[in-house]
Amino acid sequence: MADETNPAPNEAAEGDGRFNKARAFVNEKYSAASEAARSGYNQVKEKVEDVDFGAVADQVRSYVRSNPGKALLISVGVGFVIGLLLRGEDEE
Repeated sequence: MADETNPAPNEAAEGDGRFNKARAFVNEKYSAASEAARSGYNQVKEKVEDVDFGAVADQVRSYVRSNPGKALLISVGVGFVIGLLLRGEDEE
């Protein structure tokens, strides 16, 4: 007869079996998530390597020269949003 502090041997084995199943499940999910993150990182890395930043900078300069008012409003709007995000919440 088992008391509460010493479970019966079959209950202990059952607990170990559940623990091992849970560990295997967590390891499987961790491996899948790790592989997905690695794959996503590699895809983004390849896309960034393919970008010609010199051409992008030339396009931006051209747009700003042809539309200075819009460019100014866009930059002010982006700065305002970034400022709101970085400010955080005021408790007062």
